[in-house]
Amino acid sequence: QQTFNLSAELPYMFSSPIGLDVGLNIFKKDSTFITVNQTAKLTYQINSKQRLAAGIQYVSSSDLNNTNTLDVNDYNSNFYLLNYTYRQTQLYDRLFPVNFLLDINASFGKRSSNNINVSQSSFNLHTFKIFNLNNRNSIFTRLTAAQLNSENYLDNELFRFGGINSVRGFEENSLVANLYGVINTEYRYRLGNNLYVHSVLDASYAENELLNNTSKLFGFGFGFGLLTNAGLFKFTYASGKTQDRQFKLSDSKIHISLTATF
Repeated sequence: QQTFNLSAELPYMFSSPIGLDVGLNIFKKDSTFITVNQTAKLTYQINSKQRLAAGIQYVSSSDLNNTNTLDVNDYNSNFYLLNYTYRQTQLYDRLFPVNFLLDINASFGKRSSNNINVSQSSFNLHTFKIFNLNNRNSIFTRLTAAQLNSENYLDNELFRFGGINSVRGFEENSLVANLYGVINTEYRYRLGNNLYVHSVLDASYAENELLNNTSKLFGFGFGFGLLTNAGLFKFTYASGKTQDRQFKLSDSKIHISLTATF
């Protein structure tokens, strides 16, 4: 699988609180399908911490095998978006410059496939908080949740999660659901201004109405983060567990990421 993400933000246009936010996401699932997600939003900066946004989203997905089954099919979706963001920074800390984030998204629209239109709505929540115990010790907690409401579902429109930014101990985007929630927790110990080590304890619940199943998932492990000139480098070693799969060290995964801000 391959994932490409690109976003750009132009705040305070013409010295006003109005800005522009655009994004492009391309996800290719092996030789099965490819999905292109495009967004454009007008933003309004309420104050230094709060922002409102409204815009449009266009999604196009193609079945690369041209089988057009009930599970995977070509479709186009159009949505109207609403967004609220609250961000509290701690800019004195180069490792963790954001202390609290709340990001809520709602979208309403329709999906068109085989000349059949289906009304849909989607809700997304992303929030995290860092509890600073002292100069070296802190606790990081994060909640991510999403729900897609539809009369019926296609596999290539469902949420894909799992991996270093989701449930650690599972392969990237290996989990599929129309509804899910993920709780991430880390105990962090700072070794220096640019280096920290942390524990990993994740839990998740997911529903897939297409397969008519539910899942409870857990991830355990450890990792470290290193702030370099290129960005924040993260290394995580974690093992995943489900209600059908016991904890096995041999099933552990290594997650590596480098986040650069331009």
